[in-house]
Amino acid sequence: MGGTPEPGAKRQARRDLLALLLLLLGAVVLMTLPHERQLTLATALRSTVLAPVLHLHTWLADTRTARASFQQLAADRDSLAARVLALQGVEEENLRLRALLELAERGRDRFRPANLTPAGRAGEGVKRSFVLDAGSGVGVATDAPVVAPGGLVGIVRSVFPAQAAGDFWTHPDFRVSVMTTDGSVFGIIRPLAGTPLAMLLEGAPFQAELPAGTELLTSGLGGIFPRGIPIGWVTRQTAEEAGWAKSYLVEPAVHPDAVREVMVLVERADTLDLTDFWERSEMGDGR
Repeated sequence: MGGTPEPGAKRQARRDLLALLLLLLGAVVLMTLPHERQLTLATALRSTVLAPVLHLHTWLADTRTARASFQQLAADRDSLAARVLALQGVEEENLRLRALLELAERGRDRFRPANLTPAGRAGEGVKRSFVLDAGSGVGVATDAPVVAPGGLVGIVRSVFPAQAAGDFWTHPDFRVSVMTTDGSVFGIIRPLAGTPLAMLLEGAPFQAELPAGTELLTSGLGGIFPRGIPIGWVTRQTAEEAGWAKSYLVEPAVHPDAVREVMVLVERADTLDLTDFWERSEMGDGR
């Protein structure tokens, strides 16, 4: 009872065997037919019984080809996009270096070129300090202004024979006396606390009106920064101070994360005027 096949299973086995025998017989018959009859029969089968199967096979092959072509196109697109980004980076670097070379050419004896590396604590959103690969061996001194073609970058704080360390204008202790290009309004610039990459102009006279876009330059007061280095542009007034002074938000001329090649002033700054020096720069406005 347990090992005896059921009648239905026996019938199915006989049907399968009969179908196999018929297929073998048909194959033998087809092989004995003349070539012309074989072609005629094959054509008839392709256009009738096998037509859906052949159509499905063709569709699957086309789908595989289209998928392979799409993947290749996607790979080519990604490769091209990477090349375009690389070329853009090279072009931007070339522009920066060309502007720096022009700056160095105009100030041969006043500046020393240097490569800048941002420094500071891990996780800082905006870097406050930097290291230069130029030091006292080439004339770099403490409190020397550091500039880029756009304008003021920061100041040197400590010097070694082959290196120097300094602060960006984003450092909380940074201060610089500034003026408008016509010398009619003076004030003090400091980084705006709590707002990355923004400056605050303080001490502007109450009666003065500084419209948006007014350019600010170092004033030369204090004897550290020479007169005429671009600082930034007024964006809007923020507040009045005790009814006698005004404060303004200022857009910086140089962003620390966008500068890697700089110049360090090695000439005395107390009597130096660089106003015309920057006016001749093609990148003097920094925007």
